[in-house]
Amino acid sequence: MAEVDGEDDVSLERVPLRRYAELLGYYMKPYWRRVALLALCIFASIGMNLLMPQIIRYFIDAAGSGRAIESMLKAAGLYLAIGFGRQFVFLASSYLGQDIGWRVTNRMRGDLAEHCLRLDMNFHHKRTPGEMVERVDGDTTALANFFSDFVVYVLGSMLFLLGVLVLLFREDWRIGLAMSVFTLVAFFVYNLTRSMAVPHYTAEREGYSRLYGFLEERLTGIEDIRTNGASGYILGRFFDVNRDTYGRVLRSEKMGAMLRSVTTVLFTVGHALAMGMGIWLYEPNTFTIGAVYLVLHYTSMLRMPLFMISRQINELQKATAGLKRIEALQRTESQIVDGDGDLSASGALAVDFSGVSFSYFKGEPVLQGIDLRLEPGRVLGLLGRTGSGKTTLTRLLFRFYDVDEGLILVGGQPVREVRTDQLRQRVGMVTQDVQIFNATVRENLTLFDPEIADEQILMAIEELGLMPWYRTLEDGFDTVISTGSLSAGESQLLAFSRVFLKDPGIVILDEPSSRLDPATEAQIDQAVRQLLVGRTAIIIAHHLGTVDRVDDIAILADGKIEEYGAREALVADPESRFSRLLAAGLEAHITCRRDRPRSSYCVIVPVSF
Repeated sequence: MAEVDGEDDVSLERVPLRRYAELLGYYMKPYWRRVALLALCIFASIGMNLLMPQIIRYFIDAAGSGRAIESMLKAAGLYLAIGFGRQFVFLASSYLGQDIGWRVTNRMRGDLAEHCLRLDMNFHHKRTPGEMVERVDGDTTALANFFSDFVVYVLGSMLFLLGVLVLLFREDWRIGLAMSVFTLVAFFVYNLTRSMAVPHYTAEREGYSRLYGFLEERLTGIEDIRTNGASGYILGRFFDVNRDTYGRVLRSEKMGAMLRSVTTVLFTVGHALAMGMGIWLYEPNTFTIGAVYLVLHYTSMLRMPLFMISRQINELQKATAGLKRIEALQRTESQIVDGDGDLSASGALAVDFSGVSFSYFKGEPVLQGIDLRLEPGRVLGLLGRTGSGKTTLTRLLFRFYDVDEGLILVGGQPVREVRTDQLRQRVGMVTQDVQIFNATVRENLTLFDPEIADEQILMAIEELGLMPWYRTLEDGFDTVISTGSLSAGESQLLAFSRVFLKDPGIVILDEPSSRLDPATEAQIDQAVRQLLVGRTAIIIAHHLGTVDRVDDIAILADGKIEEYGAREALVADPESRFSRLLAAGLEAHITCRRDRPRSSYCVIVPVSF
């Protein structure tokens, strides 16, 4: 699998312009009508901007030669009309540029996000969420913004610059030549000063990033900070980080001021050159006062296109880095090769683990020689200490990873040969930490599936005992909820409803009643019983009380099955590991009752793994 992190390569290799053109063409092709309209607006804007100084020149010459007032009024009216037209075209081109930029960005971001979702968990395990956000959002946004700015500003600025120089040559070849040389010198100075300023701007962004990261981290842990009396230390560190950021911003602002000063001086020289040549060439009958004004105005108009072209050249560096990272990510292939087999559309499914071994890292086995057989409709209690491999076993069932050795069968078919989307549709899971989205109740229950009718949702929540909670909702299914707005019990009941609506053949429950009060636990217990009807299930248990409802027991230790069999048979066998654990848990309960009077406070700690 190709690696994404190629920062060194980014700085050493250049991306051919052809690649930019291909990418630009691919993503903008669906919006060619908008692009064509944008191009038309740009041409219209350039034409009007170039025409307006010509009108003023005509007005000045008409006033100086004593022509009829009618001619001057016509010139003024035309100038006013073009001015309004220019503003309209400006608004239209701004809207179209932003619209195309957002459409391209969203399409690019969507393609990249979809690609990342198809990659295996090994890939995601090696990368932080922040890194992936930067790839999917930061790099695509930078690249798409460059594309849209390139079309609007660079091409438009180049055409405008060319138009100004052509019109100056039309007035007098000497002025045209002088301003062309000035343009080249100004462009060189722009690039030089901007390249000197880029490291300072980069350092400023890094400083702000560090400051905001520090604030986010400390605000997240504010409870621990206050309870441990660390406020003074945190404030001291905050002032240190803030001081560093201030120094970076100050250096950046100094460099920006210097850049603006150089630009101002540069164009002051340009204006002086234009005035000098205007005076030199001035003749009432050939090179008029209006022509002198025209030269000065066109010289002023050179500033903005030069600035925009220079800026986009520097933005090209960011775009190049982003493009290379995006291409590296797109070249990354999943280690999970999708199958083409189908599972039965309904009913409980059998589960077989045959000689399954697996490791996340080479030489560090997590599971070794796992053999399990779970008949359709039976419930397996999976026990073991933290790190014994319980969660890994369920991940393999979803085929988030492929096994190193052995075979996993679902419904009699190897999971490698089944389509992954269908496999994950037929396997449902409820974890302790339920993900609640900032969305409506309907969207949270259906996981944004519009094909699930409200009647189905009502039936599910009624079956699972959520109706009392539903009746408290102000806007029913349209009520917006978010993380933290629900209790732990409500969140788990909502997760049960999700699985119920999904109607899988296999259900995996990760200690569904942990950390709940007795009343809520009883409600959860009833929901679990409803959910397990007609389904094969695996319950990951951390406490012995959770396995009362299971048919079979499997105890994992160090990645191996320490004990496996029917629960009733293991309970009846006094030599079994499970039987001894039950006896130890009961003995702890009896001892607590005998050693303390009824009025005493007694904490019974369940035997956990």
